[in-house]
Amino acid sequence: MTKKLNIDEVAKLAGVSTATVSRVLNDYTFVKESTRNRVLQVIKETQYRVNAVARNLRRRKTLSIGMIISNVLSSFYSVLAKAVEDVAIRNNYSTILCNGGDSAEKERKYLKVLHENRVDGIILSPTGKNADYLNFLISSGIPVAFIDRITQGVECDCVLVNNREATRRAIEFVIDRGYKKIGCIAGPMDRMTGAERLKGYMEALSGRGIIFDERLVKYGDFSYESGRKLMGEIIETVQIDVVFVANYDMATGAFQTIKESGCEIPGDIGFLMFDDSVWTTLVTPTVTAISQPVYIMGTTAADLLFKRIFNGSNYVEQKPVKVVLETELIVRESI
Repeated sequence: MTKKLNIDEVAKLAGVSTATVSRVLNDYTFVKESTRNRVLQVIKETQYRVNAVARNLRRRKTLSIGMIISNVLSSFYSVLAKAVEDVAIRNNYSTILCNGGDSAEKERKYLKVLHENRVDGIILSPTGKNADYLNFLISSGIPVAFIDRITQGVECDCVLVNNREATRRAIEFVIDRGYKKIGCIAGPMDRMTGAERLKGYMEALSGRGIIFDERLVKYGDFSYESGRKLMGEIIETVQIDVVFVANYDMATGAFQTIKESGCEIPGDIGFLMFDDSVWTTLVTPTVTAISQPVYIMGTTAADLLFKRIFNGSNYVEQKPVKVVLETELIVRESI
């Protein structure tokens, strides 16, 4: 094609009415599946030209954005949400907050709810699933920004930290302090943060000449409960010098289990965690942690989103922006 399409031409190519194209673009449920697929195929084949049409179909701004986070009870995600809300308020926008619970099904449900409410943009910490629907939203003219994680196959702005490098440096520090048998409570491998932090752990062992021992690694789901349970399994089944716990919530549970077991930190087991929080300085001993710039992550993602909203630029006209922020290893008494 040599020109941009308008909605009439999209409809003609798909063999449907313009009203049907509009319904598909807005994800209304009362469109036959075969018809929807035919329209979506035209959208896929024409890409940018239809993106411009879809963007123009959004008649007016709603002055609202959506945010989907994994756990509203987690201090990590609470800080992210507060940061995004602060930027939204500065721009005279409201924020619709959704608790995705790390469920791909809930994530998709909330994406649809936000779309139906015609939000002007969406920020989410993705499950890594739902690439098809996220691409549909982007093609419909809704800017999306990822925070903390990404979904493969989706091109949009994102704000991350270097999970792999940060973990590798921290584990190397622990090894250089004399710890050799290093247990690990890892996150789920289908989450980018879980997989990258485990890679960093394994790279540090290899770089310091320590053979990886699968028995020392337990795989959690980033929840407080899994941290408690898996730390108990480690104490009962293997001998370790130190444990690395791959996120804040699991670390909270793991720390409590160690305390209840009667083991001394760091005398019996050293303790290192990814993420930092106020409780790490209030307990005895204070906890060594990899600190992320959480508030800055939130404000940076929100700034990127509002730039897209106000400039009206899509990810073809202006390529996605990837921001990788630095972490800091804060050494305290638990190592």
